[in-house]
Amino acid sequence: MTGPALSEGAPRVLIVDDESGILDSLRILLKTEGFRPFTAHGGRQGIEKIDELRPDIVLTDVRMPDITGVQVLSHARQVDSDLPVILMTAQATLQSAMQAVNEGAFYYIQKPFRNDELIAILKRAAEHRKLRVENHSLKQEIRRRDKSDSRRPIGRSKSWLEVLRLAETVAPTDSTVLITGESGNG
Repeated sequence: MTGPALSEGAPRVLIVDDESGILDSLRILLKTEGFRPFTAHGGRQGIEKIDELRPDIVLTDVRMPDITGVQVLSHARQVDSDLPVILMTAQATLQSAMQAVNEGAFYYIQKPFRNDELIAILKRAAEHRKLRVENHSLKQEIRRRDKSDSRRPIGRSKSWLEVLRLAETVAPTDSTVLITGESGNG
């Protein structure tokens, strides 16, 4: 299932963490940098807010009680396969990083991180999201045009319309019909 088009204006970022101080500081940082931040305290609330908000980006802590960041990632990917999810952790291991990538994480960042580093990652995620949404939109437009073009024959002359009526009449039968005309008429 794909998600809605990228929000108009600033990208909506859902921040999921079990520490209120981190949620507050990230919310302020993201707002200052031109994002529209939303917060969720813990993984359970994060999953609920993904369903409710349909954010453009999810930024989640990995280690949280009850529901982990990897579970939040998994849910986000089920809801919208193009939703970039950035995982944050203080205890990065090669195994956890590999699991995050295998689950479809957009990025895996280790705490403590520099603010400019996080903002650069979020900007890349927003651009990635925008391109994916545009790509889906263009593919749908192409499919729509292909369907409409293939359904209606081109031409309005009286003789062409007579040929179409004859074809509609004969189409349900097993009869063979040969249509002839001048060279170059299609």
